[in-house]
Amino acid sequence: MSKSRQRTRTAARRTPSAKKRPSRASDAVAANPGDYGSFEGCVHACWLKDGREMALLEPLVFHQTEGQRTWTAPVGALTDGASIPPIFWSVIGGPYEGKYRDASVNHDYECCVQQNAWQDVHRMFYDGMMARGVELWRAKLMYFAVYFFGPRWPQPAAPPKRGFTEGDVARAADLFQGDPEITLESIEQLRPARLRAASPRIPHIEGAKLLDDTRKIRAVTRKPPCLEPTCV
Repeated sequence: MSKSRQRTRTAARRTPSAKKRPSRASDAVAANPGDYGSFEGCVHACWLKDGREMALLEPLVFHQTEGQRTWTAPVGALTDGASIPPIFWSVIGGPYEGKYRDASVNHDYECCVQQNAWQDVHRMFYDGMMARGVELWRAKLMYFAVYFFGPRWPQPAAPPKRGFTEGDVARAADLFQGDPEITLESIEQLRPARLRAASPRIPHIEGAKLLDDTRKIRAVTRKPPCLEPTCV
């Protein structure tokens, strides 16, 4: 090989590659929150009389980088914090407590109106959490929660019956904290057997309630009304 050709190849190897956003499928490491999208403003809402739901007083808009999509929860959109089984709150915190709050508002609305594919809505929720700076393992646990136990549509589409128990919530949290390389596709393919092989005993999660392998997790649903025009 000539010296000139060798120098050319060496120079090519040293040329820095263009910076790429980690794909939403991998997200092996925490990236700049702006790589996932951005919100316009913040949540302005009022509590309803049931003491659980809130209605938006102003629209909440999320501009998702992936696919250049814009998701809008309009004035009056109802939210209760997150469309996930309550057992997850013992690990990630209750509704309205964490950085995932804004993403949960758009997610709740989309799960109610069901105008977009459920897979896209759950991925939007993940990207919204990452855009708000949610910890990587926590965002993946929330994605695990909505993928397996969140709403799916059109009916009669139902979450796969894989037999996850309350104890598997702690195992999943432990897995995602210990393995930042796990991809969203890998999460979608998780089975209870893998979690239990890695952690035969239920890992201790600081601050979490006692989790039980005898209790299976039930999926949640969201039903209309999706809007409350007047806040009382």
